Amino acid sequence: MDPQEHILIISAGDRIHTTYPAVLKDLRTVTHTFIFAEKEVYTNSARDDNKKRMWKCAIREAVDDVNAQSLARQISCALVCIDAATFDAIRDPVLGIFSEHTGARYSFDISAGSKRLSLGLFSMSLWVGGDAFYAFGNSPPRRVPVPSLPTRNLAANPHYLVILTILFRGQEHGKKANTLVPKETLFNETKAWQLPIRDTEEGSTGQELSPVAFSRLIASLIEWNLIQEETDPGNDQEKLYRITPDGELALFVYSARVRKRHARKTPELT
Repeated sequence: MDPQEHILIISAGDRIHTTYPAVLKDLRTVTHTFIFAEKEVYTNSARDDNKKRMWKCAIREAVDDVNAQSLARQISCALVCIDAATFDAIRDPVLGIFSEHTGARYSFDISAGSKRLSLGLFSMSLWVGGDAFYAFGNSPPRRVPVPSLPTRNLAANPHYLVILTILFRGQEHGKKANTLVPKETLFNETKAWQLPIRDTEEGSTGQELSPVAFSRLIASLIEWNLIQEETDPGNDQEKLYRITPDGELALFVYSARVRKRHARKTPELT
């Protein structure tokens, strides 16, 4: 399977055609779009009042608009109708897509549709390793923050908390938001905490953080989407770092956990 495939799964609603361009702009690499809708939307009933008929019509038109936008961008687009918004009804077609596109990246836009449909798709996003996005009203789509590791595991190595705290404080007190911190500065400030460092490969404990150990910490935090790495535009050899929204949330959750347990002697927000 083409490793460059990017699958976008959307919960159908009457405004998905307005949020779709923003999602595509943010994701940039979408190659396939699947729109999940309950069969009720495409079923006419004599019991439907005028308001419900208009609601169904608006969703169908929005789906058609998304399909037209996809064709214009050369993105494959398909409608997936499910009998009801139960987990099993949502799970099976998602797994069917996953089995045909196992090497793809997955994203889910759960802004629209019923609560049960959106929650079912969000649950499946976790199982297939995808990202979930939402947008309220006219706000831009945002990724639903999901931790890549339990926040309690951050305390397993206090240096993780130190690095996140340094980057968070840099953003909090900097002259502008999303302050980027050079790697050397981040290393020196982290090293200044003088915490014992355990080398998991050699099983030894030292008193000073080495550049190699620091690089391992940074790599893990990037993998967990807690920090972001960028290259200095003026010096392509210089790496810069900032904390991500997930990193901020991880700190907040950890700080709340520490406060609840009444003061542990590990780095925390002040």
